[in-house]
Amino acid sequence: MSNGLTVYYLPKADYNRTYGLFTTNFGSLDTTFIPRGATEFQTFPEGIAHFLEHKLFEKEDGDVMYKFGALGAQTNAFTSFSRTSYLFSTRENSYECTQLLLDFVQKPYFTEENVHKEQGIIQQEIQMYQDDSDFRLFAGLLAKMYPESPLAADIAGTPATINAITSEDLYQNYETFYHPSNMNLFLTGPFDIDKMADFVKNNQENKTFVKIEEIKRQPFQAENPRSFDQLELEVAMPKFALGLRGEDEIPKSSKELLIYKLSNQIFLDLLFGRTSERYEKLYNVGLIDDSFGFSFDLEKQFHFSILTADTENPEKLSQALQEALKSYKIDKDFSVEHLDLLKREMLGDYFSSLNSLEYIANQFASEIYDDLNFFDLPEILEKITLDVIEKYAEKFINEMKLVEFTILPK
Repeated sequence: MSNGLTVYYLPKADYNRTYGLFTTNFGSLDTTFIPRGATEFQTFPEGIAHFLEHKLFEKEDGDVMYKFGALGAQTNAFTSFSRTSYLFSTRENSYECTQLLLDFVQKPYFTEENVHKEQGIIQQEIQMYQDDSDFRLFAGLLAKMYPESPLAADIAGTPATINAITSEDLYQNYETFYHPSNMNLFLTGPFDIDKMADFVKNNQENKTFVKIEEIKRQPFQAENPRSFDQLELEVAMPKFALGLRGEDEIPKSSKELLIYKLSNQIFLDLLFGRTSERYEKLYNVGLIDDSFGFSFDLEKQFHFSILTADTENPEKLSQALQEALKSYKIDKDFSVEHLDLLKREMLGDYFSSLNSLEYIANQFASEIYDDLNFFDLPEILEKITLDVIEKYAEKFINEMKLVEFTILPK
């Protein structure tokens, strides 16, 4: 649009719900940047992106959630490492809900009084997560993998950093990152696309925004990882996490980047997924149970894999996982037949997921690789062969740094 906002429309005539997702490219990692109108880098308290997400719902005339409720809609929001998203889901009043979504996100209201009130609420939320052993496992591993970096900090911050946030801080962050040029809107449902497009266009043209400025963020940096650490909590069984911090250079082109990500995800699935012989073997000898899982996360500033499990023998499990990574080329599970099975399974899951408006919107908004997006996955998946997977896995495995983190019963 003329103000820089990117809008995606996905009409679904045979559905009875409309789903909207309004996203800004601003997350927990963005704590050091040059605020709009300033000339020097400034560092803000950890957790400020998440805090701002909470505060945008509170207006001078009340909580926006009640307004969505009056329209028969549900609303929510979430903050990740790199983005903050606001959403609604409704069976009625889709235009009114779209207007409310755009208006409340694009009109901040912060005061020292309501900031102080929110500090107590978020501190309770932080404490709740401290009692979650799975969260502590993930957060503890990240802190060891990326010391002295924003990744080492909780997305919600700490009680100390939350107490340091002021209304002025919130406005500076808002004015820098909530400009339409740094945002995108995704709407899907049974609406008329021309009517909805005109409606959104009129809404945006009736608002005034300052001139677009390039956002200057501090480049992501982290100290060398700490290879091993552990923590004692009230858990019945040890919880183990193996982190693989990527040190290889990721592709520059959007197409290669998506292929790289999918290749490494499939690589883990080949070796450790539920269709692998290794999974069955580790399960049968009691080294893993249904809690075993793995993931591959990729942002332009960093990438890593995490494998986690509840296990009575963390050392033995770690050894088995590391041996599998080193000898994958001679692994029975690393085969064309197994790959074909996984690709068919992925395509089945993909086409099944297209029935969910929420899933489409969230995946689309989080995986926009310049000219590629979520709907290009089948075409990209077709290009992924065992040779392609080996090419990228080899780079990743050869240069990665290993980190182990264990939570032991008190």
